Parts: sequence; structure tokens; C-alpha cells
Amino acid sequence: MTEGKRVEISERAARLHRESIVIDGHTDILLPVVGGVTTLTEPFPQTEQERWTRIAEHYRAPEMANVPYKLDAMALLTAPAGQNELPLLEAGGITAQCVAIFMPEEHLDHALETALEMTAALHRAVDANPERCLLATSVADIRRAKAEGKVAYILTFEGAEPVGRRIDLWDIFARLGLRMATLTHSRRNLLADGTQQDINTGGLTTLGKQAVRRCGELGIVIDVAHISDQGFWDIIELADGPILCSHTSVLQPSPGYRRPWDEVNPTYGMTKVEAIAKTGGLVGVVFWNQPDAQALVDELDAIIEQAGAEHAGLGSDFYGFAMAPRDLQHAGQFPVITEMMVRRGYDDATIRNVLGENYLRIFEQIWKS
Repeated sequence: MTEGKRVEISERAARLHRESIVIDGHTDILLPVVGGVTTLTEPFPQTEQERWTRIAEHYRAPEMANVPYKLDAMALLTAPAGQNELPLLEAGGITAQCVAIFMPEEHLDHALETALEMTAALHRAVDANPERCLLATSVADIRRAKAEGKVAYILTFEGAEPVGRRIDLWDIFARLGLRMATLTHSRRNLLADGTQQDINTGGLTTLGKQAVRRCGELGIVIDVAHISDQGFWDIIELADGPILCSHTSVLQPSPGYRRPWDEVNPTYGMTKVEAIAKTGGLVGVVFWNQPDAQALVDELDAIIEQAGAEHAGLGSDFYGFAMAPRDLQHAGQFPVITEMMVRRGYDDATIRNVLGENYLRIFEQIWKS
């Protein structure tokens, strides 16, 4: 496991991080878990040779050729293995980790089966380690995890392929713990267009609008990460409560990604950041493809300047060491973010908001008890 460039953590930052509720809005760790490469709760092999051996024994690379991400061979094969396992979450002081059900191309013809496999893996891990982690379906669960020194897992969708055209399946997944969802990833599906395929100009379909309404009734937070521009504004029009973008860059958009976050939409007279803030939501800064933690804080600066400190959060989306910040290679190094915000001059209240209080506020408004 690579440690990257080491950052010294000051006493103030260490105390603040230790006392705060820290929420990471996104990881794809369930993908290598069901692939057999890693587990949720045990350390991943630390040397590259050990990692390649594990890969050769268990895993087939997901089909990512049509997605314009700059992924090295290790990232293609392991996703965030070695970056988001429970020992790292514990070391990084993370209170709650959002874990996504995500479908690579190879799983699309059996997306529901794979989603249930991922859900079962999460439930098994939590059931086997009650002294270390829990499945959070309420804000009270997150607060209990903090009080008891545990990690709370929050189940999410990154793309609604598992439910397809079955609106009733949203109810089933809600019962299994689903509490946040994007409608799309990079591809078009039955609900909407994504952002990073050749066809990305469409908005929500009738089915997509029905899904947004049903999620609202079930207490599932709508996440606009990876949705098309038109889909974004369709959701803004439908929203009757906070929405969020769990992981994105407002300064370094990915290739083929949506139009700039600071561009004013002439129809609505506001930027996407401002639109999310108007719903009471937040924009989570992605770690992927960021050079270092200073760049992450630059992103936070930009969001806070546009919308205020109540509308910024974190969504790591670790996906291989090569694309992680050089001084923030895995979840165990999360205190580096707090240190960099301290150095940037942020007060304690703002830092607490960014680390997790903003997510908590949204969850309190949307989640059903």
C-alpha cells in the first residue's frame, strides 16, 4: 500500500478531525469485494506483487474501454481495493462511508443479481463485525457509530440499472438499506442520460421522473453525480427537498463531463452549484485525478465562494493509487484534508460542516425514520 507524500498533522487538526463526524460520500469498494479481490473489513495486500497475485487468482477486469477515464492497469483490475477497506476507514477517522452499487458494462445483463450480491456482501460484513461497523439507515445510526467508535456504512446506487423499469424495486432496495442514489453513471439507461457517452443530451425519461418521485417518498437522497446537463436541471425542477452531488470536480472536470459548474444556465439564471445550494444540498469534492490535498481545498474554496460553507462536502471516489492525490492515497489519510483546511484559515465550524455536518443535515431532512 502506497503512502505517498507524508503530511504532518497539527494538534488542532488532529483534535478537530477526531471530534468531528466525518462522512465520505462515495466509494466503489463493493465492486472488488464481489470480484474476490478484497473484503470490506480486512487489510488489502500491501506490496504490488501481492496485489497482482490476488488479482490473478480472483478477478476479471471490468469493461471500461468506452469511458474516458485515465485508469492504469492496476486501477482497472482492482478499483479502490487497498484504499477503502475498514481498517483504513478506522485509521482515517471516518464516521460514515457511502458505498455504491455500481455496474460495469460486463454486469449489465444481470445487474439486479449483481446488485443483490453487493448488498449481501455489505450485510454479511456488518453482521460479522458488529463491534466495528454498522449499516446506517438513519441519522441516529451515524451518531451512534460516532459515539461507539464504529464506522457506519450507507448503501447507495451509482446508476439505477439494477431496478430497470421496475419502480417497485426501489421499495425493496430501500428495505435493504438504500439511502442515496444517482440515476445514471456514464451511460444512457432507462431513466436518463449520463455524462460521458456519445449520447448525453437527453434529460429524465418518464420513468426517471417517476423514480425521482418514488425516491422522495421513500426517503432516498437524489445524487446528481454523472447525470447529463438536461437531466440535472430536470431533477432541480422536480426537487422538493435537498439534492446533492456526492463526487465531482468543479475546477478540473473529467474528459467528456458536463458543462462547467460555474457556468450560469441562462434559463435558470444560476450555476449548478448555486442550484444545488438552493435546494439545501451540497457538492462533494472528488479526490480522483486531484494532484494533492491543496487542490482539494481549492475545490472547496470554489464551492464555498459560490454557495457558502453549508453546501460543500467530500466524496473521495478513490480508484487506484495513480489517480489519488499524492499526499492522500487512501482513506487512512483523511486527516490531511482537515490539516489543509486549517492551514487555509478555515474556522472549526466550517471544517466540521465540510467533514460531515452538511451531509447530516441533508440526511435528517430526507431520510424517513
